[in-house]
Parts: sequence; C-alpha cells; structure tokens
Amino acid sequence: MKDRFYLACTRETVGTNMSFHCWNGNGYSTNLDKAHVYTREEAQRAWELGREIELPVSADDIDALAVLHVDHQYVPGTTAIEPGCDKYVAFVKGQWDGNDLYWLQDGGLPTTNFSNATTYPVPGDSEKLVWLPFHIADSAKRRTFDINFLDRRRMIQAAGLKTPERIKRYNRRKASSGKHRWNCPCCGKISWQYNPYDFDGCRDIGCDEWRPRHEQ
Repeated sequence: MKDRFYLACTRETVGTNMSFHCWNGNGYSTNLDKAHVYTREEAQRAWELGREIELPVSADDIDALAVLHVDHQYVPGTTAIEPGCDKYVAFVKGQWDGNDLYWLQDGGLPTTNFSNATTYPVPGDSEKLVWLPFHIADSAKRRTFDINFLDRRRMIQAAGLKTPERIKRYNRRKASSGKHRWNCPCCGKISWQYNPYDFDGCRDIGCDEWRPRHEQ
C-alpha cells in the first residue's frame, strides 16, 4: 500500500489541471511541487473530516503522470528577443488551457506539454505566435496533473484508502440526479449532463469551440 498522498480539491480545477492543498494549509495550487504530502493515516483522517470536494490521491501515481506546463502569468506576453540567444520557443496567442500556454511543436498540433515544445535557433515572424528565449519559459515551468487521468480505483482504493460512509451517502444522492460529470476538452471546466456517452457542449459563454450543440 502507498504511504504518500496529496489532497486534491475537485472544485479548484484550473483548466484541466487538478489543484492540491499546499504545504501548511497555504491555499491550493496546480503546482505539484507545492502540494502537501500526507501519510496514508493523515490522508484518511483528512478525508473523514474534510469536505465532499476534497479527495486524497496517491502521490506516487500522480507524480508518474505529471506534465510540465507554463502559466501565461509568469512569462512575457509579447515576443522577447535577446542578443546572442540561439534557442527559442513559441506559444500561440490567445489560446490557453486554464492559464497554461500552447507551445509550437514540429509535426504536431500546439501542445500544453512544455516537454514537447520545439526549440528554434531564431524566432519566426508569425503574428499568431509569441517567441521567447527558451530559458525564460523553462524557468517558469511547473509539474501539473490532468484531472481527466484521475483513476479513483488505482489512486485511492488500491493505494489503501477507504471511502468514508458520509462520502458514500453523498455520492449516492448525487448519482440520483441522473447526470454525468464531464470536463470540457477546450477549457477544462466541469459540465453536468444526462448524456453519458458524448459531450453535449460547454456551458461557459466564452468557450466558442465547445458551445452546446443547440446554440451553434
């Protein structure tokens, strides 16, 4: 059984990134390096006493699926050129997953995974891209976890935690509504819908790509 756990807060999801309780109760963060690490006993107690939106998960399993993202708030929003620099990366203007940037990669669509960002010896001149020296973006990267990869059976039950009775009752009441939880593929925000098989669309007014079908 596992003995390293994080405490996630499912309500504080940012884009597709799950948020976790920080060290010493200092709020929430999507940055795994700021997450408080609990023993199994501590995690079980926190689950027993916490809110329904708080969920202990195996830190080892979460770490194994971590991806490097860059928050747009911590890098320049316009192209930055440095004399002598021969290693640049580029992100797409006006496109985010929560706060995270989409990076240009050769042979594929733009990606939020900074590990897959292509580096270039000189910046391009596209108005749709922002070019930065690699070291600037690299210094702002952080480890995150995509909530869509949450595996409750493996990361909670198989890790040695037992669902509290009050959580079981809460889940039964929630399930009685007949609705199913989805995360928008575009912005990551949570939507509840009756259709369990296909995503019916994001209710966020600013998410044009995944608006409900009847509104398109």
